[in-house]
Amino acid sequence: MTLPIFSTKDIAKLESVKVLLYSHHGWGKTTACKHFQEYYGPGVIISGEGGLKSLGASNIDFMPFSSWDGKHDPEAGKLSFVGITKIMQTPEFKERGYKWCAIDSLTELSERLLAHLEKKHEGNKNKFEIWSDYSRDMLGALKWIRDKNDMHILVTCLAKEESDNDGRTNYWPLVKGNAVAKHVPSLFDYVFAGAKEMDPGKDGTAPRVRRLVITDEVNGYHGKARDPHNVLKPIEECNNITTLLDRLSSAAQ
Repeated sequence: MTLPIFSTKDIAKLESVKVLLYSHHGWGKTTACKHFQEYYGPGVIISGEGGLKSLGASNIDFMPFSSWDGKHDPEAGKLSFVGITKIMQTPEFKERGYKWCAIDSLTELSERLLAHLEKKHEGNKNKFEIWSDYSRDMLGALKWIRDKNDMHILVTCLAKEESDNDGRTNYWPLVKGNAVAKHVPSLFDYVFAGAKEMDPGKDGTAPRVRRLVITDEVNGYHGKARDPHNVLKPIEECNNITTLLDRLSSAAQ
């Protein structure tokens, strides 16, 4: 009898990557989808932001949602997020052989879910019931997309600032519900926070904006990486997260 015993060393080689990328406006979160396409091959974006013009030259498939579980009419191009999850379970979808899937963005998705639940519970004075359903549905959807091991997963999100009791500024994913926002990073193997800083230049060089990726708990950001070989620095100057993922993958070989 073959014993069902595995080696943890093989996990990094077998599993697809699950990435949360969050930042303020203008860092390049949506552009990360282009980088995923270039690195992993064909993928699909579940889009709720309507901000895909920057990807016009990249020829990436996408499915736009206009509600959480409202009108869903694929023939008319009107899709709900729940309807999209059902499409993703069809043989026709699987035949496309997508290598990765992105949600752009989680901020928008959380707003659509809360709007759906507020309408569903209209007249209900028990706000706890709304937030209980919200937490269940939001985290459940993320776990479902995260656990699709046949594809790499990228979830983008805006960042929000929050001051703690000591007056320190923290940067969390911008989703509805503080408890959910702080739970979301735990669902991903890699949480990358995008930041920008101005390099004033010196010795005649022109000023420029440096794009940074925070991969650890640094300066109020809540990044993390499954990095047993300590490949990544806590702050990387980088505008393409697949270069970081490539370094991690190479170290795991």
